[in-house]
Amino acid sequence: MLDSTSYHQQLWIVERLYRVCSVYRSMSANEPCLEQYERQVSLMLDERVSPAASAWIELIVQSLRCGQAFDSRDYLPACVAPDGT
Repeated sequence: MLDSTSYHQQLWIVERLYRVCSVYRSMSANEPCLEQYERQVSLMLDERVSPAASAWIELIVQSLRCGQAFDSRDYLPACVAPDGT
């Protein structure tokens, strides 16, 4: 389980990845391949895509291609409440 700060930090990162991928897809004439999404994320965030980010991008792209709503909270581990519950 994650503590509250780590959870919110990871949630923010994944939501950022989602926004970059979503905007890139909407601006592309054809469906980009996974590597193009990764390259776009790398350009937008000005850093190399980590293996963890690559795995998130793959989940995000899959949801975009299937037309499913993507909610990162469905994939992140549960957060430990400040009172330990």
